[in-house]
Amino acid sequence: MPGSGLIKRIEHADPIDQTARMTEGLFHPHQISIPGVPADHLCAAMVRILPRTILVLDLAPTQEVAQSLARNESRPDGSEYWYRWFTAADVANIDDPAFNMGMVRHEFARAVKSGMAFPATMPLDGGGSGFAVTADGLVVTNYHLVTAEIATYQREGGVLNQPVRCRSLRAKVAYRTEAGTWAWRDAAALWLVSNPPRARALWQDAAGLHHWREDIALLRVEPAPSAHLALAARTLDVAESVWMAGFPLRTARAAEARAALGYADADGSLRVSTGQVLAVDGADYFTTNADGSMGNSGSPVFDRAGRVVGMFSRADGDGPRHGLEYGYLNRVQVSTRRIVGSIGLAVPADAGDTR
Repeated sequence: MPGSGLIKRIEHADPIDQTARMTEGLFHPHQISIPGVPADHLCAAMVRILPRTILVLDLAPTQEVAQSLARNESRPDGSEYWYRWFTAADVANIDDPAFNMGMVRHEFARAVKSGMAFPATMPLDGGGSGFAVTADGLVVTNYHLVTAEIATYQREGGVLNQPVRCRSLRAKVAYRTEAGTWAWRDAAALWLVSNPPRARALWQDAAGLHHWREDIALLRVEPAPSAHLALAARTLDVAESVWMAGFPLRTARAAEARAALGYADADGSLRVSTGQVLAVDGADYFTTNADGSMGNSGSPVFDRAGRVVGMFSRADGDGPRHGLEYGYLNRVQVSTRRIVGSIGLAVPADAGDTR
């Protein structure tokens, strides 16, 4: 979601250039190391989160009409239907890589190119990330990935430590193949354990627009991932190095740029990126320039000691066009301190602010 005005209070002593370009690169774990986190441990702890979202796409005469008709609808089976309208101008843009960066626009472009008649109904080819934080399978992810389950069980008021079996949300956990590589397969069972109230998960600005704020949820996965990540409820420093791991789906990057840096385009596989902290919003939020894309929602962010200090929530900028141009599209992260406070997780006593 657009994020103008989200961070109202920036607190740091040594400001750095807020227009610093995004640190490009979505690398496989064997290409770039997260300090203190071996690649095998990272792979074993990461979980892919797959909501069941159905798109209903149609054409509208104007952008204003398209916007007025758009809505989301949660179904009793735990699925979510997204009703979206597009215009003739959108049809003209279906070959634009920046237009295709958006998950819904990507599916619309595919539908137009295939000659599909409208209205058209199709599953959304999307998903997000999560990460295990305990040996018994507790997994942290974003609130916005589990909204359909929250609506199904009427948990919008916020619920702590009350597991309910997910009806349509799926998760994929890592396993070793016979060749010794890592792959992901469907979890046998998935529960929604804790979520904050919707009023805290979303923030409304002066213009009445909503932005994700306390974008946090806690799941339980069965079988439990074979590794979990350490948490650190500490405040970051501006210009501090950070790393992020997740499952980005696609980018609009030129092949020449990817080849020069030595990474393949995002395809839903596990990737690692790195960057710096650009701003710190109290103890609860911080902004980085670490590379990311659709599918990185719920990605853990690590400090130089290999501890999870936050989680990716959303991009802060004007969207795909700046992503295409590799810059000025920063990432807003929810801090581990806010995560544990929101969903009642315990953090070891020695995992605090030890700088």
